[in-house]
Amino acid sequence: MASELSRWEPMRELSNLRDEMERMFRQAFGGEVDETSLAGAWSPALDVEETEDAFEIHLEAPGIKPDDIELTLEEGVLTISGERRFYADKSEEGFRRVERRFGRFHRALRLPAPVDAAKVEATYRDGLLSVRVPKAEAAKPRKIEIKPT
Repeated sequence: MASELSRWEPMRELSNLRDEMERMFRQAFGGEVDETSLAGAWSPALDVEETEDAFEIHLEAPGIKPDDIELTLEEGVLTISGERRFYADKSEEGFRRVERRFGRFHRALRLPAPVDAAKVEATYRDGLLSVRVPKAEAAKPRKIEIKPT
């Protein structure tokens, strides 16, 4: 009997639960149901690292072209949205199994400190989107000199 170990990711499970509950409420109460709800909306995994000078966000985006990703920063909220499209040259009929998620995604992160929106940089390499959001000078820790009296 083969056993498989998988890493428990409680935050991802909570996010998936929230997405599913939102979809069920929209359906139950007559709200609009978009294609991503019917297809099983997905959220690419991401990491957020805080350094002394910036926030570093790394989002897994294999199979997504950089032109299909949109980044916005407004009032301290970084929004990453985009779409992973199903194989353009293939029909779904021939597939026996499809485990990867396709369709639109939307991630919004409220950054916990003021940032310098003019200096945000984003790079994309090997399916990984990296976004560097520098902190505003006022948010950076500073050493305060103690003067003898």
